[in-house]
Amino acid sequence: MRQDHPQRQEENPKPALRDVLLLIGAGILLAAFLALIGHADWFRLRPVSTAASAMSAAASQDKGA
Repeated sequence: MRQDHPQRQEENPKPALRDVLLLIGAGILLAAFLALIGHADWFRLRPVSTAASAMSAAASQDKGA
């Protein structure tokens, strides 16, 4: 027969599952963050339209002159 300890609460599996899922989510976010800071060129601003591309090319040619 099992005796309940007065200071020990019953273990509920739902909080444990929630904690594990939070740790997994935090690990995934940390891994994504570390991958992104290693690839700074992924965040370079690029011209979206043809006109913006032409203006960007013109501006870069003026800097060289």
